Amino acid sequence: MVYRFFKVSFCLLLVLAIFGCSTDKATDPNDPKFDDPEEGIVLNLNNTFQIIDHFGASGGFQDQWVGKWPEATKNQVAKWFFSSETDGQGSPQGIGLSLWRTIIGDGAADQANSGFRSNSWFRETECYLSPDGTYNWTKQAGEQWFMEKAREYGVNKFTAWATAPPYFMSKNGYVFSTADVAGFNCDSDKYDNYAHFLADVVKNYENKGFNIATVCPFNETQYEWNAEVGSAQQSGTRATNSEVATVTRIIDERFTEKGVNAQIMIPEAAQLKYLFEGSGNTVNQVNDFFNPSSANYIGNLTNLSKNIAGHSYFSNETTNESLRQRKSLRTTLENYGLNYWQTEYSLLGTAYQQNKDVSTFQEIDYALWMSRIIHTDLVFGNATGWSFWTALNSSTFGDHPYRFNLVLWTPNSNSPAHTDGTVEDNKLLWALGNYSRFVRPGMVRFEVKDPDYSDNTSVENFMISGYKSTSGNDLVLVCVNNTNSNREIILEEYGTQFEVVNDLFEVYTTSSTKNLKKSTTTYDNIVVPSKSIVTLRAQIK
Repeated sequence: MVYRFFKVSFCLLLVLAIFGCSTDKATDPNDPKFDDPEEGIVLNLNNTFQIIDHFGASGGFQDQWVGKWPEATKNQVAKWFFSSETDGQGSPQGIGLSLWRTIIGDGAADQANSGFRSNSWFRETECYLSPDGTYNWTKQAGEQWFMEKAREYGVNKFTAWATAPPYFMSKNGYVFSTADVAGFNCDSDKYDNYAHFLADVVKNYENKGFNIATVCPFNETQYEWNAEVGSAQQSGTRATNSEVATVTRIIDERFTEKGVNAQIMIPEAAQLKYLFEGSGNTVNQVNDFFNPSSANYIGNLTNLSKNIAGHSYFSNETTNESLRQRKSLRTTLENYGLNYWQTEYSLLGTAYQQNKDVSTFQEIDYALWMSRIIHTDLVFGNATGWSFWTALNSSTFGDHPYRFNLVLWTPNSNSPAHTDGTVEDNKLLWALGNYSRFVRPGMVRFEVKDPDYSDNTSVENFMISGYKSTSGNDLVLVCVNNTNSNREIILEEYGTQFEVVNDLFEVYTTSSTKNLKKSTTTYDNIVVPSKSIVTLRAQIK
């Protein structure tokens, strides 16, 4: 038996050697089949994270002016912000924001002497409430116009915020602090007045059919907001955590009493780190407000939101610190069962320069930096909502037109008496649109692994995040290529773990020459150009 087996095997090997090897190169080491297969990007569709609530922007102090301009001009601005329509080539005409953030005015614009610098007139706001206790709901007409227009375009979620109580409730008669004001700039015997005021304003909006999801009664309470009368540039007030807790308890009672549906969102921290660390009476706010053992615990209030508001300013000096803050915040919020809303970000500070010569920057470089912050907030911070500050800005000093606005507005006179002006879109607008227009409310983020980069190197070079619908088959990938080279995307396990309809992706590119320009490509021919933000959209089979 052994001899027969050996004989048969030897003959078979001899036949293969004579007839097979001369024609079959399967053992040729130069055959491409034997190259190490290039690792592709892995889409772990079943490993999911946060559900996206919204992408938004703040009207800030400046929609009040543009909202009163001639129809043609302000309608163009509204289309840029809210429209989901496309042009004849299928490219978006707007960025389809899903939330609009509007201010509850404090009345500086109603004062004979607001204490503001003359050239900061555009940050003075009207107040619905008068000192005599009567309301005038025709005030803030510009803000109301943008809210109405957003709703017409299909925006069904709004958030309202206040920088300070009305001037006639303050300790010093102004909507900013002065040297003689300690803590929250509101007389303690006016706390209830402030609570009634907020409840009445929000209830009025709700009666008009607006879905006000949250109200922020405090904003960046870590800062002093001090100024000399006549030199103030913006409203604001410091507040200790104890003051925030005390006033929030009163607001909670008034919201219940008046049947307000909106929830109170605190603390709207000036920087992310103030939410989870630090010593002092204005920081470590999540623990202070939501730990039942804290003297400032308010986590059990009926009308308190489970969404925590923070601002991403000044959190990105280094990549390590940027990721550390977001990972720490994410862990802290998960421990308390809370969600993260990033409610204000623009390119404040100098981190965006990345130690480069800013004079060499193109407009797309600012958009790439903003996209980097959005990515880190979503992927490492697990943000469920993300909003830009501000949708409109009028500053043209230095490189300001590319840092602080989605749309630049220029009034036809530098005063509140102006009647018209010009508007210009910015690359920041369209880069935000790479997220807001396609990553829709209710989508869930899933894990994406890029073998070419670690967490840190990806943020500095090439970022990719993935989202899918929970009630359909929509698949969205957002890629941010900050390198000087095009990047070919190979999708690992395509055809075995997942496929898309017709093997086809819609591609929307924002670059130095394109604004969400649409094209199409097959799954095996995806290329993300250098210095671009690209959204890929498809239907999962």
